[in-house]
Amino acid sequence: MKEIIPDTAFIAFSGDKEYADMAAAAADTLVKQGFTLKEIAESIQSSFNNGSFTFQECERTFEAVLAGYSQFGEAQYHIISNTKPMESYYPGQGESLYYANGHEPMQFLERSLMMHGMGTISQAQAAQAYFLHEASEYIPNVNKQACTFILKKAN
Repeated sequence: MKEIIPDTAFIAFSGDKEYADMAAAAADTLVKQGFTLKEIAESIQSSFNNGSFTFQECERTFEAVLAGYSQFGEAQYHIISNTKPMESYYPGQGESLYYANGHEPMQFLERSLMMHGMGTISQAQAAQAYFLHEASEYIPNVNKQACTFILKKAN
C-alpha cells in the first residue's frame, strides 16, 4: 500500500511485485502531472492491457485499488487489473469504502467488519487485522502487516 496524495488518496496492491512497483511509480508520476484518480487508474489499466502485461501473455497476475477523494470531495475507488476490466465505485454519503480481492474474501471482510464494527478507526483496524490474520490461513502469500491511511475530504 502506498499513499499517493497525502491524506487524500492511496494505491493498494496484490499479485506480482514488479507490476505493483511499476503501477506505484506511474501513479506518482501522474499525480505530479495533475491527473485525477480516475485518469490515473485508466492510464495504469490501459498499460496493463497492452500485450506484454496481460495475464494471457505472461501468466503473472496483478490487481490494485486506487482510492481516495477527488478535488471536489467525492469518495471513489477504482479496481485495476491485468486479468479483467477496470471497475469504478463512488460510495455515497454514509456508505463505507472497503474492498477485498475476490468474492469469498470480500464476504469474509464484510463479516469481519460487522463483527468488529466500522464506526470508528480502531474498529475498522481491528476488523482489518482479524481479516488479514484469518485470510493468511487459506490464501498463500497474504501480507499480514495491516496498513492504515486516514483520508480526508479536500473541501
